Amino acid sequence: MKRVYRYLIVCVLAAAAFSACVEKAETNPRQNQNQQQQGQQQQGQGQQASQKPSDEIQQADQFAKDMFSVYYLWNKEINSDLNRLSPDTCKSPITVVEEIRYHKSGKEVDHWTQLTNNLGSMTSSVQGLGLTYGYELQAGRITNKNGVYFLIVCYVVKDSPAEKGGLKRGDLIMTIDGSEITASNIYDAFNTKSVQLGIAHLTADGYLGPVEKQVDLTAVDMWENPVVVNKTFDIDGKKVGYLVYNSFDVNSLETLPVIFRQFREEGIKELILDLRYNGGGYVITECALASMIAPPAAVAAGEVFQTEVYNSLLTEAWKDEDFNTYFSTTHTFKDSDQGIDINVNVADANPGVSKLYVIVTGGSASASEGLIVGLGPYMDITLVGQQTYGKYCAGWMLSPEHVYGTTSTFDYSKITKWGMYVMVSKFADKNRQNSAEPDGIPVDIKAEDDVFDGYQLGDENETMLKAALKAAGKTYAETKAAEPGKPYRTEFIERDIPRGILIKNGLPAPFDLSSVR
Repeated sequence: MKRVYRYLIVCVLAAAAFSACVEKAETNPRQNQNQQQQGQQQQGQGQQASQKPSDEIQQADQFAKDMFSVYYLWNKEINSDLNRLSPDTCKSPITVVEEIRYHKSGKEVDHWTQLTNNLGSMTSSVQGLGLTYGYELQAGRITNKNGVYFLIVCYVVKDSPAEKGGLKRGDLIMTIDGSEITASNIYDAFNTKSVQLGIAHLTADGYLGPVEKQVDLTAVDMWENPVVVNKTFDIDGKKVGYLVYNSFDVNSLETLPVIFRQFREEGIKELILDLRYNGGGYVITECALASMIAPPAAVAAGEVFQTEVYNSLLTEAWKDEDFNTYFSTTHTFKDSDQGIDINVNVADANPGVSKLYVIVTGGSASASEGLIVGLGPYMDITLVGQQTYGKYCAGWMLSPEHVYGTTSTFDYSKITKWGMYVMVSKFADKNRQNSAEPDGIPVDIKAEDDVFDGYQLGDENETMLKAALKAAGKTYAETKAAEPGKPYRTEFIERDIPRGILIKNGLPAPFDLSSVR
């Protein structure tokens, strides 16, 4: 209502000014002609001014353009599109960044580079921080009810609202705030501060039953511990460790060594690493985990875990930099903005496993794939599940302050909260090979993530873990296969969290961006 009222006032004032011009035209035509010409010029200038982006957007345009020009892995391939980020004309840089990131033959190759006006929020999300209900959900479509969906709980985080509300893997959510789940309200299960969920179960014949109870949840600001399950199985005297790990966040740097020391004390010989829901994270955490799994001799020798390949501009500018990542027993991460100062030593946390099984799905991406790729030359690895996502490149979270420094002539005062997640390199193993490119890593043993199987993560009968345990030598009694044709199908819900953040300590000094202006 206020917008309409203000618009009406502007119209009335414009009409009054037009009436005054008409009166003067009747008394002094030449004077009025000059005034009309001046007025038209001023009006044209005003229209141009109104069409020009705001100072904030102009700075964001230039920032995004510079990031694409300098840091972007495919900077040459998209060079002709950079004029779309002109500060004089581009009013929607966030959208344009998504549109011009790298495509090949009409297919979008880069799904991940993005510009944000809230870098702190994006960084917190990747670190597992922020308002959350503490669960992971899959979406399902009811095939005999057009446009109606359900949600199913994949797992819940310890001490989260979801856990305290009694939710568990396999719970079916049929309503949100008392309404059927549709495309218009399905994300209320993620993007709200409070929600009421209607829980149902499958009927004996495999159909979705009616709502049996309501669960009220209020989101809290918490760290979602990515370690969901860790335990040890005994297979005919052979100890096999099992770890469900859902994000390579930096806070778990201190948690993982504790778990692997326990694995070492229990004498595990093989390890099942469950990354089915792990979309990536920080390379330092990836390297720390790899250093607890790799052969101790390779870690002690500080051998190459991963290599990185950059665009030609950065390759030349940083030719004296060593961007290999090495196995190490010490790992340090500091971020004053986030209040993080972590120092861990994993020298006594490597159990010396001889065989690694990794459970993966299409939800396993980036650092998950990087771990598999980097360990490949050193270990016997069997992949169980479904082909991985195929994010074979790594990105940096770049802020204007970092890339321009304090001596830049570019005014970025309006975009201090902005940032860009930029794909900067391809990761590879020590031999510069990457089996995740271009479409993900194929598996050795196929298995589906059947959230309907009735078992919790860590139960030896859970479908994907069962397949991995069988590969490790555990025997199971034969069971009748489940009847096909259930009246629904499930699919992953894409979350607004970038897959695979690569952040290192001691990034190179800010590049001299004046040369690309």
